[in-house]
Amino acid sequence: MGTWGAGPFANDGALDYVGSVIDFLMKPVDAFVASPEIDETFDPAFAAIELLNEVMRVTPSRPYRREGFDPAPISQAMISCFDSQIDGMGPDEVFKVEQRAALVSALETFVAFTKR
Repeated sequence: MGTWGAGPFANDGALDYVGSVIDFLMKPVDAFVASPEIDETFDPAFAAIELLNEVMRVTPSRPYRREGFDPAPISQAMISCFDSQIDGMGPDEVFKVEQRAALVSALETFVAFTKR
């Protein structure tokens, strides 16, 4: 295809690069899904989801799986992990409520972007 526009993401080279960034950002998400632990894999996955949201906001690129990409299990695993394990971390109640709200918002955005 080559280049089809003047913007920074309107060419094959840029989108190949963005694809490699998405693959890199999905690694902590995949590690979390494989082993959902609030004190080990949760924070990198949460950060990666938010970064993926920003990448998807400015590019047409999305996470890819040969068998199809379904964000629902990721979202469900993160919320379930948070709800079942956060109290074991002894968080301040206000922080707990605010972090859960931030998590839900990030995941809702992630799901919406991956469905586009």
